[in-house]
Amino acid sequence: MVVLGIVWLLFSLLGRSRGDARPRPRTAPQLPQSRPVSPEGRDLSGGDATQREGSRLEQFLRELERNLDSAGSAQRMPPARVPVPPLPDDEDVEDRESLEEPERVVSLETEIKRPARVRYDQDSGAEALVQRRIAAAEARSGALSKADHRTFDARIREEPADHTAVRRYPLAQLREAIVWREILGPPVSERDT
Repeated sequence: MVVLGIVWLLFSLLGRSRGDARPRPRTAPQLPQSRPVSPEGRDLSGGDATQREGSRLEQFLRELERNLDSAGSAQRMPPARVPVPPLPDDEDVEDRESLEEPERVVSLETEIKRPARVRYDQDSGAEALVQRRIAAAEARSGALSKADHRTFDARIREEPADHTAVRRYPLAQLREAIVWREILGPPVSERDT
């Protein structure tokens, strides 16, 4: 570490000696700058930054006031009158008849006549419901006769023989089904192989 420190010190000394040997570029002599002065003759360069900013703001507001006064005096002059063209024929005049009706006063304080409520009791209809269910059960229960078997057999045989055939799908419909399965189905990583 000590050796590195000594090497660094030597390089920095050599660098300074080279920097002194280089000629410096010539610059024009600086002229003293004029100090900004307010319209009242106050020196704006003196004071701290807030005072300078305040005086600049005051100067800006005075200029703004002068501009507004000049714009206001120009605005006070009456504008030149533009001649209005005459109205067209009476045919184009709009229909001014109102579609509104006059107000009609209706009193809402009259007594409203309503029919009496009908009392509904679930037990009153329950007896009839029970009787209907008993009658339907008795009609279904009981032994079936040979005639019942024949009517059932005839009804079954009337159905077409190819009742269990599978419907054929066109190729375009199969492609569409595969696309929708890809969209709506589980991701590929979660499918069974």
